[in-house]
Amino acid sequence: MKTSVNLQEPFSYAVWPIVVVGALIAFYGIYLLVTVIKKHREKKPLEQKVVKQEMAVDINKIKRKYLTQLEIIRQELCNEKIATRDAYQRMSRCIRGFVYEVTGIQVQNCTLEDIKRLNMPKLEVLIAEYYTPEFAIRSIGDSNASLEKTKRAIELWN
Repeated sequence: MKTSVNLQEPFSYAVWPIVVVGALIAFYGIYLLVTVIKKHREKKPLEQKVVKQEMAVDINKIKRKYLTQLEIIRQELCNEKIATRDAYQRMSRCIRGFVYEVTGIQVQNCTLEDIKRLNMPKLEVLIAEYYTPEFAIRSIGDSNASLEKTKRAIELWN
């Protein structure tokens, strides 16, 4: 049977746009994969367990050094030579310096989150306590109690 209707040829896509879009998606996927791997590698060193320094460390000498620093902070705070914020900042530097000298881990450069990953609960509690008075607009805190806690942490450190 003959009809007068002519059928159109099937619709066809050009191949090059499909190849270009596919390549862009593949490159973006590779970029995301590399970025995730890179971030994972950057965080890994902080998750190491605490390793004591290999050289012999006279911990009592180090403790005396940092307890002396805390006493200086206390005297300057009582004599109003430094503000509360300065006291907390100096306490933070003091305990971080102590932990570095005892363990060899550079906690001076660590945030609170980094310290949590290091599994050092004593240091984590102290740094968390220091954060609010250190960075608040108005530094309000019981600096004498914080000094005592820092002193006890240093004295009881193994």
